[in-house]
Amino acid sequence: MKAAFKSWIVGCGLALCAALWGGQASADIASQSTIQIVVPFNPGGSTDPFVRFLAEELQHKLGKPVVVINKPGAGGVVGTAEAARNSGDGSTLLFSSSSFLTGPAYNPNAGYDPVKKFKAISVLGFNEFMIIGSPAAGVTTIDDLFAKNKAGKIVMSTAGVGSSTHFVGRMVSNELGLKPRILHMKSSGEAMMEVIAGRADYYVGSVGSSAPYLNNNQGKAVLYLGKGRRPEFPDVPSAAEKGFAEVEAAQWFGFFAPAGLSDKDVTMLNRMVAEIMLSEKGRELTANQGVRFEDWDAAAFQAYMAREFANWQALVAAGME
Repeated sequence: MKAAFKSWIVGCGLALCAALWGGQASADIASQSTIQIVVPFNPGGSTDPFVRFLAEELQHKLGKPVVVINKPGAGGVVGTAEAARNSGDGSTLLFSSSSFLTGPAYNPNAGYDPVKKFKAISVLGFNEFMIIGSPAAGVTTIDDLFAKNKAGKIVMSTAGVGSSTHFVGRMVSNELGLKPRILHMKSSGEAMMEVIAGRADYYVGSVGSSAPYLNNNQGKAVLYLGKGRRPEFPDVPSAAEKGFAEVEAAQWFGFFAPAGLSDKDVTMLNRMVAEIMLSEKGRELTANQGVRFEDWDAAAFQAYMAREFANWQALVAAGME
């Protein structure tokens, strides 16, 4: 029996043996004919310029098709949960933003744990948040918001329950002592429309997504939630200037893989992303989108994800509207 077993192992194909001996054939990026990057949002959103640039550049580096697939629904939960069910064989990757963490923090039944079901590959950029006031509602300075809050009549719009604007808006409001009624919409565009119409007094959105409205005088930035002042909006004071040194918040864009992908492939993709984003084209993209790229290795990004997810879970546990 021993000899027969040995000859059977020698005679079987390598892939078949691996599958039967190890329980599953090993697979990686190199073995895939096509790679798809799932984006759990509608086309045309703030993630689009980055993921499409990334896909095009990765296609050149990997020498195989890299296809972007939009799978929106439930604020990013639907597409992300579907990607989480992938085996991690390298055929499916995920490109997402801050709602990758806030969605499951708000809804434990979202269908995925962002820390356990995924490996972080690279963070592609950070885009600081601002508080956008409604001139139509009489809010053109942060003091106007404080006055409305004191009167007990203040409304904040969000891009939806569980969205990053919901979480960051709630966190920042807590830090500033604001106690608004929350008006949940279905997108950042709809949230801004409420501000423009004066039905919401303020909205906490990223510089990138808010800039077009601000440049058209459809809203007024009253507080910047980053360090110093934003060059594009030099008249907008920072939270630190107003006495809130600890109040900082930024949206991020990140690249992920289902947890089964090998650490070797994660490291390879991380280095490729760094080369792409530090290239002339990459620097031009980040400058045009008002985003700053930071060259983190995968382990640093994974640790950041774990910390942030724990923070958002704590915010939910403390109670939030």
